[in-house]
Order: sequence, then C-alpha cells, then structure tokens
Amino acid sequence: MGLSHHLFENLFMRFFILFIAVLSSLAANARPSAGPMLGPVTRHTATVWIQGSEPDRVALEIDQPDNKVPGWRTQAVQLKAEAGYIARFDLDSLAPGTRYRYRIVWNGKLLDSAHHFKTQSSPGPDGLPEITVYLGSCAHLHDPSTDGAREWSGGYEILDQIAARAGADSHHNLMLWLGDNIYLRPDDYEHPSGMASRYRKVRSHAAMQKLLPALPHYAIWDDHDYGPNNHNQSFVFKQASLDLFRQYWPNPSAGLPDMPGNHTQFSVADMDFFLLDNRWNRDSDHDQSDNRKMFGVDQMHWLKNALMASRARFKIIAGGSQFLNDLSRHEGWHHFREERRDFLSWLELNNISGVLFLSGDRHHTELLKQERPGNYPLFELTCSPLTSRPHSVETTEANHPARVEGTLVEARNYCTLNVQGNGDDRMLAVRSLDARGNPFWEVRMEAGALRRTGSPARLP
Repeated sequence: MGLSHHLFENLFMRFFILFIAVLSSLAANARPSAGPMLGPVTRHTATVWIQGSEPDRVALEIDQPDNKVPGWRTQAVQLKAEAGYIARFDLDSLAPGTRYRYRIVWNGKLLDSAHHFKTQSSPGPDGLPEITVYLGSCAHLHDPSTDGAREWSGGYEILDQIAARAGADSHHNLMLWLGDNIYLRPDDYEHPSGMASRYRKVRSHAAMQKLLPALPHYAIWDDHDYGPNNHNQSFVFKQASLDLFRQYWPNPSAGLPDMPGNHTQFSVADMDFFLLDNRWNRDSDHDQSDNRKMFGVDQMHWLKNALMASRARFKIIAGGSQFLNDLSRHEGWHHFREERRDFLSWLELNNISGVLFLSGDRHHTELLKQERPGNYPLFELTCSPLTSRPHSVETTEANHPARVEGTLVEARNYCTLNVQGNGDDRMLAVRSLDARGNPFWEVRMEAGALRRTGSPARLP
C-alpha cells in the first residue's frame, strides 16, 4: 500500500511538472502570428493591426519615449475565430508630430519587442514637411503546397530593404500597395475559406514581418487579391473577398454606405490620395459595347467630387490597372474608352491641377507622359513587381512613344514619391529602386509644372 502510494505521488508530480512546463511553453509562444502592422497615421490618430492564432487577449502599452509623459495601456481585445483572430487598435487623442512607442501585451504579459510611429505634423512656420511614399505591387510569395517547383516569386529581401529605408527616414512616410498584394490560387477562390487561408498565409509569412510595423500601410486591390485572374464584377464570392480585404487592410474606409467596394481617400500634408476599386463594378474586358465600365458611374461621380473638393498640390489617383497606356494588349482603362474619355475631358474642363496616376499589375515599371495642348502633361507611374517574376514588355510597347526615356524597368523593384520644399518650388521626385535600394532612375517635377500656365494653385 505504501509503495503504491509512493509511486502514485511520483507519477502525479511528474505529470504536474510536465503540465506546468507545457503551460509555460504555451505562454512563452503566445505572441502574434502576423504583425503588428501599422495602419493609417494622422496628426491625432494611429491604427495598429495584429493577428494571433488562438482566442487570446491582446492590448497595447503606449508611451512617448522622447518626453516624460505617463504611458497608458489600451483596453484588451479578445481575439475571435470568426474575426480571423485579428485585433485592430484605433488610437486617438495623439499629439501631432510626436514619436510614440508601443509594446504588445499578450494575455497580460508585456512582450519584449518595442515598435514606433510618428504622427503627422501640423503646418508650421518652417513650411510643409518632407514626405516619402513607398510603392509596390505584385507581391507573390511561394507556397510549395500549391506552386510546387514553379518559380513565380523571389527576391524577398526587397521587403526588408523597404523596411530598413523607411526606418531610417526622419520625416513622415507611408507605403501604398498597388494591387496583387496577395495571389489567390485557383483552389483558394473556390470558397471563401480558401481565400481566408491565403490571406493568413501571406500576412504571417516571415518575409513580411519586418515591413509590417516599419511604416503606415494603405492598399488597393487588383485581380489576384480580388479573385480569379482578370475577373470582373460577376465573381460570386466578391463580398467575401471585400470582407477579407477590410479585415487585413485597415484603410481609413472602404467604400460608402450606398456604394460598396474598397475605394477611399486620405491626405498627408499637401498630398491627397484617391484609391480606386477597379474590380467591384468592372464589366468584362471582352464586352464589345461602347459604354462598358471599369470603375462604374457612381465611383467616377465620387472621384470627380472628391477632386473638386481637394485643395492639395498633389492629387494622387491610384488604381490596379493602367490608366494611360494605349498600346497594351493587357488589362487597362484604354479598353473602356468612353469612361476614360469622359473622365479625362472632365479633368481638362475643370482645370484640376497636380494630378498623378499610379498603377501596378504589369510586372514592369515605367513612367508614361500624356501631353495635353495648352495644359500640363498627365503622368502615370506603373510600379511592378515587388517579388513576382518580372515580365519583358512586348514588341508593341518596346519603344512606347509616351514612355519617359530611361524609365522602363524589367526587374523586381519598388518605387518612391518624395516631396519636399515649399510653394511652387516644392519638388516631387519619382524614383524606381532595386532590392538594395539603388536607383534605376529618378524624374523630378516641380509643383508649379503640374498645373496650367497662369492658373493659380487651389490651396486652402
């Protein structure tokens, strides 16, 4: 009896010690599976996005490392399976032009890693702030379970390069993803659960983790993060796709109550960004009717009114498909002639200054220039790819007459828009850079050159 009791005690203690060890291991591994990712940052607000893999409780502890101001802790958020175990923290009442530090509190435990962000500055006596916008599209990440040995992606170090370069900036910066930010495989878009799984795999990929907290992120989509290749408004899981986009990209907004989609708008100093949805309302590219639409009547009406309300020097219009390329056999607004003609005519009639178009999709980078008699030329920067396989342009586009000389890049790259200076001398520098941060090319434009001669700038 005594021996049996002694053996039972030994077994119980061993089990108890093993149980404690397992709990300690689980506690040690309790941390984000993806992120944190920094979302929009304004003068007084910031958004932090985090994803886990269990129904844990997550909070943030925030302070100002450069000031002796008491820190604070947010209310804990319970991660839920139906929300993808995602937590979004919308921080408010922040001070302009201030550097903040935040750390993650996971199930009550303060994690070691600290992350930082700086709020936008208010206009001051020293003039307007310097701004850098990082751009990229077509970010394919290899998945051996679906891709096999096919090499559709590579060069992931470009993502770390953007993170390092952004971290070294002393001024305000942000990243704008120009579509095909993930690649849904055919097995994925058979059902929303497959699409959700792809989003989770991409966001938790090791190659993404340095970039996510490095700077504020904004995004649009194109066909591969919407659904099937080159697809249109008929995609049966489009609502599920939009819901996932909203879950994973904490843009300032996504559509309007009476206008579904993910179009939105935001501002940084004297730059206004208009992010368009080129999928939700899109008619088939093969439709032969004259009135087919890529963006749709309502979205175009919204864009025109938003541009009329803008007082920014630079008005950046971003979409997943090219806007101004007339020679491409691939997707682009030139296949929707009436919709494009109507908008460009309206732009001319209403003398909208400072417009620059951004696009991705094409697996090469170029700067196109459309001359307009009696008005400033329209420019479109197409920036692609980040990690997907680059493509060479076809013969019909090899010597494109609208391409700014020397701006064709048929290699993995990212782009930047850098704005600095004041008044009409404020300079916009457009660059394409390789995975080491070396420039392929740079084109500079003065703000005064992006409006009709003799036309006053429409500023506050």
